[in-house]
Amino acid sequence: MPRITIVFAAAALGIAGPAAAQEPMNWQAVAGEALGTLQAYIRIDTSNPPGNVGPAVDLLAGVLKREGIAFERFESAPGRSILMARLKGSGKAKPILLLHHTDVVPADASRWKRDPFGGEVADGAVWGRGAMDMKGIGVAHLYAFIALKRQNVPLDRDVIFMAVPDEEIGGELGAVWMRENHYDKFEPEYILDEGGFGSRDLFSPGKLVFGISVAEKKILWLELMAEGIAGHGSQPHDQNPNDRLVRALARLLAEPMPPSNVEVLETMKERVGELAPNKFNNAIQHSTISLTSLRSGVGEPPKVNVIPSIATATLDCRVLPGTTKEEWLALVARRLGDPEIRIEVTYESEDPVVTTQDSTLYRALEAAVTRKHPDAIVTPMIVPFGTDANGFRPHGVKSYGFFPAVLPATALGSMHGDAEFIPVDALAPAIEIFFEALRATASAPSR
Repeated sequence: MPRITIVFAAAALGIAGPAAAQEPMNWQAVAGEALGTLQAYIRIDTSNPPGNVGPAVDLLAGVLKREGIAFERFESAPGRSILMARLKGSGKAKPILLLHHTDVVPADASRWKRDPFGGEVADGAVWGRGAMDMKGIGVAHLYAFIALKRQNVPLDRDVIFMAVPDEEIGGELGAVWMRENHYDKFEPEYILDEGGFGSRDLFSPGKLVFGISVAEKKILWLELMAEGIAGHGSQPHDQNPNDRLVRALARLLAEPMPPSNVEVLETMKERVGELAPNKFNNAIQHSTISLTSLRSGVGEPPKVNVIPSIATATLDCRVLPGTTKEEWLALVARRLGDPEIRIEVTYESEDPVVTTQDSTLYRALEAAVTRKHPDAIVTPMIVPFGTDANGFRPHGVKSYGFFPAVLPATALGSMHGDAEFIPVDALAPAIEIFFEALRATASAPSR
C-alpha cells in the first residue's frame, strides 16, 4: 500500500512575506556545502535494478529538515521513495517544479579505476555513478532551492523540489506515479529537469554554447524477427534466417539518415553556426537507429553445427519531432527490403511536444546565463535521450531540461560510462544561475 509521510517545519508553512535585507550569497561557500552533499549522495548506491532509493531520500530529507523546510514523502512501492518539498508562494501563478531522479544505472566496479560509489574528489572533479546523471543536477536544484529560503525571496508562485525514483527504467514508480496519483499536489506551470548544458568544446569548438532542451526525440524500440528452416551446419541453404536478417540489416544501416528541418534545430544552427562533427551533435540533428542486440542459435551456448529456424535483432530508434510512428515503421520496412521480416514495437514513448521559448522561465534562464557568461550563446535544443519531464509536456507543462554548468565533452560522455564525473567548479555557477532564474520567474507574473 503506498504511504505518504508529511514532515512540517514551521518556517515553511506560511506564504512568503516581504524580504528582509540579506547579505549577498557566498556562492563558493554554498557550492562547498553542495559538494559535501553530492559526495554523500553518490556514496549511496541507488542502482536500478534493484532501485532502492530510500537511504538517498533520507539524506535529502535530512538536508531539508536542517534548513527548516517542510516536505512530504511518498512510497510508490517498497524502496521507491519520493520526496517533495515546497517553498510557498502567494498563489498568483502556478508552481515551478525542480525535478530530478535519485536512481542510477548499475556500475561494473571491475571496469572502474575509482570506486563508482566512492564520491571521490580528484583532479578537480567528483567521481562516481550518478555524478552527471543526475545526482549532481539534483544537488544544484536543492541548493538553489535552499538559497531562495535563506534569502527569504518573496514568491508569487510555489517553488517545489521533487526527487523521484525509477527514471532509468521508465519512471512508472516515480514521475509517472506522481503524475497519475498526486498531480493535484504540485500541478506545475514549469518543470526544470535534465537535458541541456553549457560547453566550450562539444557544440562548436571555441564557442561557449548553452543549450536549453525544449524537446526530446520519440523513442521506438523494435524487435526484428527472421524465420527460416533449421538444419545441419554442414549443409548451407538459402533459408537460413541468420543470412536473411544480416542482409536486411546491412540494407537498413547502409543509407544515411535523411536531414531534418525541425524548427528548433534551425534556430540552433542560426545561433551557433555549423555544429562540430561528433556523435552527440549527429544524434540531435538526425533520427537515429542503433542495432543493440542479435540473437540466434540453438542451445546454450548455441550449437555451432546447427542452423536455427529463428533469428532476432533489436533496434533502438530515436525519432525527431515531426515524424510519426507509422512513417518511421514504413521507412524501416522499406530499408530492410524484406517483407517477410516481422517488425514488432516493444516500447514507444509519447509523441514529442516542443516547449515554447517564449516564456518567463526560458527568458530568465537565458538572462541569468548571459549575466554570468557574457560571451555565451544560449539556444534551444533537442536532446537525444528521454527524461521524466517529457511526460508532462502533453499536459501543457512548459518543460525545460537544463544544467547551467560549463562542462567538457569528456564529462558529458562519461554518463553511464566507467568513469563518470562532474567538475567541482561547475557547481557554484550552476547553483547561482538556477537561483537567479528561479527568483526572476517565481517573483514575476505568469506569461
